[in-house]
Amino acid sequence: MSFRKITVKSGNEEITMDVTEEEYQRYYRPWWRMKKKEQRNREAMEQNGYTEESYEGWKDGLTDGQEDEGPQVEGADAVIEKRELLEILGEALDALLPEERDLAVRVVGEEMPVAEFARMKKENRRTLASRRDRVLEKLRLFFEDRGFDVHK
Repeated sequence: MSFRKITVKSGNEEITMDVTEEEYQRYYRPWWRMKKKEQRNREAMEQNGYTEESYEGWKDGLTDGQEDEGPQVEGADAVIEKRELLEILGEALDALLPEERDLAVRVVGEEMPVAEFARMKKENRRTLASRRDRVLEKLRLFFEDRGFDVHK
């Protein structure tokens, strides 16, 4: 088993640790890609005359002239509706076989690429892509049976 030595920095703290190649590929690599993408976006915006503050506002979805008002408080109706939708989603996932549920959660919910999921499971990518399509069709039918309008 091969190990990698990684350094994680947060504020003034810096931690060096050994991780397996699988842990590195699963956790650290996607985080590093996201941070590099943010850095490239910030650098590109700064080259076009934007400041660090305007980049942060853009990333948070604010337009010029708007100020961040802090966390938005949801109404009771919105919270109840979200809770009901989450319960229905839980029922839909419970209706799947364990292998199908794992595929749905990782590939659809966590947006893990099918190829990466196939490597993790040591299965053929095309086979898992077909299974993903069947699982999505099952979920679509489940939601349509409960009156939701689901588009392909």
